[in-house]
Amino acid sequence: MSLVTLTSPQAASASTAAPLRAVHLGTLGGTWSIARAINNRGHVVGDSPVEAGESHAFLWKNGKMTDLGTLGGMTSFASGIDDDGRVVGCSELPSGEWSPFLWQNGTMTDLNAHGAPGYCDAAVARGHITISFAPTPGFTELRAVLLSGDVKTVIDLRPGLVSNAVNDHGQVVGADNYTVNEDGYPQSTYRAYLWHNGTGRALGTLGEMSTPSAINNLGQVVGNSDTADGDRRGFFWHGSSMTALPLPADVSNAGADAINEHGQIVGSFSKRGEFYGFAALWPTPTSQPRTLPVPAQVNSSQAHDINDQGWIVGTLDYHWTTGLRTQAVIWR
Repeated sequence: MSLVTLTSPQAASASTAAPLRAVHLGTLGGTWSIARAINNRGHVVGDSPVEAGESHAFLWKNGKMTDLGTLGGMTSFASGIDDDGRVVGCSELPSGEWSPFLWQNGTMTDLNAHGAPGYCDAAVARGHITISFAPTPGFTELRAVLLSGDVKTVIDLRPGLVSNAVNDHGQVVGADNYTVNEDGYPQSTYRAYLWHNGTGRALGTLGEMSTPSAINNLGQVVGNSDTADGDRRGFFWHGSSMTALPLPADVSNAGADAINEHGQIVGSFSKRGEFYGFAALWPTPTSQPRTLPVPAQVNSSQAHDINDQGWIVGTLDYHWTTGLRTQAVIWR
């Protein structure tokens, strides 16, 4: 584990901003790692290759990264963790299929939603688990399910449904294929939805496709939407309308990945004409973003989640000459 203390120009200009510390979380023995989620205890989950090369889900807490293993296949990844320490993600099975899992108290349990590789995801909040999977390859085969204790509910709105996040109240956000073509394939028309107690509602778009990334316990939703002029913007939704997150004039593409209970939002953006993007924090849904500090050798960065303490997890993508590749990091 290594520590880099930096202050970005944007952060330094804010009177309430303190210098951020970027902590590298390490790896499971391989050359890279990705941090995907953090809970309010500061525990982080993600994935990293073991020394033999296969990527495994990990749990990082108290400065130590632990290999969570697999469901018998070669690889796995962790995508969510709640404050009670429940970890969810997806794993390859011995058959080559994939299935979402629940890891708790040292045991990984198959959630029995076996499906095609590349079509698996899971999220968790206060014991509510939402999963996406496809029994056979194809976006129209995608299915979304909410597990709340012993109750299993299929989220059945339209073909090709995915669920991306859930909050403590069991409210689920995801995207559905609003239309499919004559061959049964989606026409790039994903639309964000919010689902609760059997009822779904459309969240709208900023012009074209929209996909939500997270929902907090106030019912505030963030995600990404394409605009009519071809740009991608992060959005904020609460109750009735979708609004674009503010951006500097020289930024063309941005996305929002997470929101905490204080309305702080993290994601990333890139400037017009530039290939690489950088992790960003919106202190409020109406304020300009601040880029998160990174070392000089970093080509790009991404912020994936933020907890209620304002701790942020994501990745740093280093220049190839450093030999560091992609590294999981927590900014705090």
